[in-house]
Amino acid sequence: MGAVEDDKALIAELTELALSTAAPDELVVFEETAEEYFADPQAALTAAGKDSAVGFGLELAMITPVALAVGSAVVQAILTALGDRVYQMGRQGVGNLMRRLLRRGSQPIHGQGSEISLSPDQARFVRQVALDRARSLGMPEGQAIMLADSFVGAIVVNG
Repeated sequence: MGAVEDDKALIAELTELALSTAAPDELVVFEETAEEYFADPQAALTAAGKDSAVGFGLELAMITPVALAVGSAVVQAILTALGDRVYQMGRQGVGNLMRRLLRRGSQPIHGQGSEISLSPDQARFVRQVALDRARSLGMPEGQAIMLADSFVGAIVVNG
């Protein structure tokens, strides 16, 4: 898997965890929505800004495309927050480790100096990045806060 595909997989996995709290009803269409988002992020975000018909004439304003855009910003924020760790392990190594942490739950992973965790200040930084990105995409304040908290919760609880 190439670096871009690896990044997309990590963004999707983290976003799916965040949505399990923020919008669990959207998980049934998550994979399809993620494919559409990664194929054309701007088109997916534009469609998310409007109510779109989703089967049987239901009108549903999906937050998943916005959540994926926020997830992308969150992954970049984590890499920034980890700073020297990214340099030491290499971006792919950190991505692989983050993915393992998300899958294992709260059990720490040890070995070869490969533990990663965010300090409270780093977690606040990641939350602020998520909140700023959600706001910049026009998400209502309450939803933006819930989504930002869901991303940090997914990282702290799972990673």
